[in-house]
Amino acid sequence: MTVQKTSVEQRLSSAVGLEQVSHVYGANETTVTALKNVTWSFTPGSFTAVMGPSGSGKTTLLQCVAGLLEPTDGSVLLGEHRLNGMSEKKLATIRRDLIGFVFQAFNLIPALTAAENITLPLRLAHRATDQAWMNELASRAGIANRLSHRPHELSGGQQQRVAICRALITKPRVLCADEPTGALDKASSKAVLSVLRDAVTELAQTVIMVTHDPVAAAHADQVLFLVDGRIVDVMTAPTPERVAATMTRLAGED
Repeated sequence: MTVQKTSVEQRLSSAVGLEQVSHVYGANETTVTALKNVTWSFTPGSFTAVMGPSGSGKTTLLQCVAGLLEPTDGSVLLGEHRLNGMSEKKLATIRRDLIGFVFQAFNLIPALTAAENITLPLRLAHRATDQAWMNELASRAGIANRLSHRPHELSGGQQQRVAICRALITKPRVLCADEPTGALDKASSKAVLSVLRDAVTELAQTVIMVTHDPVAAAHADQVLFLVDGRIVDVMTAPTPERVAATMTRLAGED
């Protein structure tokens, strides 16, 4: 399938726009091209899942969107901000204030309570906590009664919901999630995906999630399928069955 590229006007009005983005690892005979001229616009207030075989470039795409990796070629636009060529100091501020990131491994600080982990980005930025917003996030995530607990006192699903609240506490432009349910059981995964879905539906957040799980992808508004660093298919209104069938087909074509 040939995916139609978005217009310049669409990209500039998007939450995040990728414009002919490529990324190459290594050099000479060890060169690996992870992304190849990817152009896409992520609509504000949308939930996008990114899927593909191992080595397809999905994590590289997410890291470019989040400003964790600079493209070899092309541009990443976060609203009016062009992340390419930005100084590390400015980029650090953008990542802190405008981009939320959720990792598979939670990355909570063991010595801090759940509440302290959630508000850590604000403390690092020397900003006061909006207690009403904090309470709303904790309530929506179902952890309002666990805020005084430290990570080792929480289940894996609760830790990931703390991590999502931490990513949302600054009210970012976009929330990037890298396999957020990869380390969780079925029930915990369902709870985490419900929080991400709620962030889009109720809080108008833009969520981009890399996943290998068709059930997780079915919570999104659309699924981008990557193969060999290119977007090769797009699915709207996904279901687990349709997503799984597409992944099977793409694996057979690889």
